Amino acid sequence: MYASEAATQRCSRRWLLVAGSSVPAIESLKMETSSERAFGLALALDDLTKERESSLADSDLYRFGQFALDSRKRTLSRADSPVSLTPKAFDVLLFLVQNPNRLVTKEELLQAVWGDTFVEEGNLTQYISHLRKALGDNSEDTRLIVTIARKGYQFTARVAVAEAAEIAKHATLHAAATQTSKAGARLMEFPTKESRRPLTWTAAAALILIAASGIWIYSRVHGKVAFSAADTVILVVTNRTGDPVFDDAMYTALRVGLEQTPYLNVLADHKVRGAMQSLNLPPDAKLSSEIARQVCLSTNSRMVVASSIADAGNGFRIEIAGIDCQSGATVTRVQEDAVSRNEIVRMLGLSVVRLRAALGEPRASIARFNKPLEEATSSSPEALQLLTEGYRRHLAGNPIEALPYYKRATDADPEFALAYAALGLAYKSSGDLASAAAAEKKTFELRNRMTEATRFHAENLYYDIATGEVDKECSVAWEWVQTFPQDFIAHTNFALCSEYLGQPDQALAESREAARLLPSALSYWNWIQRSILADRFDEAAAIFNEADKRKFDGTELRSQRFLLAFLKNDQHAMQEQLDWAAARPHAAPLMLYERSKVEAYYGRFRESRSMQEQAAAHGGSPPLAAEYDLLSEVEVGNTIPARRGATDALKRGPNRDGQLVLAFVFARAGDVEQARRLADTVGQSAPLATLVQNYCLPTIPAAIKLDQHDPAAAVEILRSVAKYDLSNTDCLEDLHPAYIRGLAYLHLHQGRMAAVEFQKLVDHPGLVGRDVIGALARLQLGRAYAIMGDQATARRWYEEFLTIWKDADPDVPIYQQAKAEYAKIRT
Repeated sequence: MYASEAATQRCSRRWLLVAGSSVPAIESLKMETSSERAFGLALALDDLTKERESSLADSDLYRFGQFALDSRKRTLSRADSPVSLTPKAFDVLLFLVQNPNRLVTKEELLQAVWGDTFVEEGNLTQYISHLRKALGDNSEDTRLIVTIARKGYQFTARVAVAEAAEIAKHATLHAAATQTSKAGARLMEFPTKESRRPLTWTAAAALILIAASGIWIYSRVHGKVAFSAADTVILVVTNRTGDPVFDDAMYTALRVGLEQTPYLNVLADHKVRGAMQSLNLPPDAKLSSEIARQVCLSTNSRMVVASSIADAGNGFRIEIAGIDCQSGATVTRVQEDAVSRNEIVRMLGLSVVRLRAALGEPRASIARFNKPLEEATSSSPEALQLLTEGYRRHLAGNPIEALPYYKRATDADPEFALAYAALGLAYKSSGDLASAAAAEKKTFELRNRMTEATRFHAENLYYDIATGEVDKECSVAWEWVQTFPQDFIAHTNFALCSEYLGQPDQALAESREAARLLPSALSYWNWIQRSILADRFDEAAAIFNEADKRKFDGTELRSQRFLLAFLKNDQHAMQEQLDWAAARPHAAPLMLYERSKVEAYYGRFRESRSMQEQAAAHGGSPPLAAEYDLLSEVEVGNTIPARRGATDALKRGPNRDGQLVLAFVFARAGDVEQARRLADTVGQSAPLATLVQNYCLPTIPAAIKLDQHDPAAAVEILRSVAKYDLSNTDCLEDLHPAYIRGLAYLHLHQGRMAAVEFQKLVDHPGLVGRDVIGALARLQLGRAYAIMGDQATARRWYEEFLTIWKDADPDVPIYQQAKAEYAKIRT
């Protein structure tokens, strides 16, 4: 296939909305703390009952030093002045105060405060640090909270209990009791000292009842919230702060947090918008929780994940809820407070982890896929907002407009790995490969800060753009699709590197799966292209029919239709695509160029050049078009104009792939010094690039050896290239090394070996496409069979070539040679 056709389609990225799920509602369980915290504590109530039988656990008010802690009002004061604590920090302190002067292990503290919700020990350490600051606990000698290395903590203060308070054993137990029934609540009222002994069994029975009910609720929720690979969730963000920066920042951060786990599958943005359109909502309608629920129902999704951020004093309150699509009830809700602006993303990340646990994600999965969100994205809301603005322009097809936003995002946060990754892609789309490589190298250096999913993407891009190590790129992509089998980009990029490595069947399989996961005009374009490259023309035609049903259309798809019609020699279908483009000014120049390639294939170079000039004048020429046009000219013997054109093209400063094509043109045109100079330059600039070093560069000295009448050396040079013969790459026409190898065997008068090489081009028409060497391979097969003495077969191949070139320009050198040779064979 003509390599420039796919040059602008090499990278695909996904920036998605989210969609939702359905589970039984537990809205009735509303506590002073979050509902899922109560679920975790319910499982541990028996242990807590045993641990807290001291008089401390029977109290509301505790005093230590200058501090007073009220467990019922959930307040901490110092000399009657309130001390600000986040809800979770208060819970940690309360448990320590209730268990003074003994070792409280980290596991015990995590279980008491978070229950079965997975929380990293590092988060507990941060809460302890926050408490020490709030308590003014700075002296190592008189520290209130002492760290016991590798074990836990000890609260060393002397704790006094207020005698007036005799109600709950702990705020969470009190809250759970008040939500069961009034009878249950009365059972939870602790007896007076005089009557405590006779009622001990009654109180214990009440605790057992509450524990049992808590376990029942937990099992009901966690037993039914189990997501399958086909389940999807929808994301919606509500900003109640009045600061618009949080609209984008919260959305992007939350999406990354949810997508870092393969357990949750976020509904694609185009599906969300498509569902909104089917609901007769305006295209610019804002996605609210209610609309998200309607989308959830219409797309058969499982849950809406609704997030909000609001002011909370001098800080911010972050909340995430899982909403049942069917009933609209809140299944689970988590809440965290951020004390400052730069704490928002971190606390959002903690909320996401708690949500994932509440939605039934296994502990092992959470432990593996749990990169702190402030590292995986950025702690700067402004940087996140700039990144999202860049995404918006990039996805609209304007990578150049996205560049300044990505740059400003990296200026705001120099360790913002996602911003560098997007910056590299934008540079590549603009043709600045050096800047693209530098940006992806920076991303690679920061990859340990990223989630596992984005780390895979960063490594994949690094090996693709920065080093060109396609074998490593494919190794990463394979691991990526194994870990995240529902990730559209993983399959898309695995298909791409498989295409590079000359594995068309593998590339087709991955493109087929990517299109299943995310049907779109782009994914169908990739699927069709890989079907053609694998010579599955019937499958390609079937995909076009499916694209019509889905109303996917556009210039790129029409270009593929034109190519398929050419390969099937369907002149009527080719004309249909030309007529379609003629009525659309934006499509006409590109389709005109596609037609110019067909004219060259049939030997009509004068017509082809005229069309190329018209297409270029209107911006219709794809990348590397001029370089590949010169390659066609030199292969048919138009050596002088090809060499002149290559010299002019070199002055325009082509990129690396363009330099390689021009080096090959110079080699075939006999300008050995210029060919070597360009090849050396590229070789030094891309020392690790798999296809540059093993496919494109070796073909240049092989062509030079051929020009110097040393075909044996050419064959030897190209021997190692054979493993990449079916590669589809930008730095040379597909199967061109096999074509040069065949010419070398012809010069050695080894007709059988030459025929094997030229037959590769005939057997893989989808890979060769409209490249002129596809037609020339017929002529070279005629020459190979003539050398073998098989005149009948030779004559058949000559006739096939001359039929293709029946209207060729009479002055094309190789055409004149073919006619003369055929005349000799006939006589």
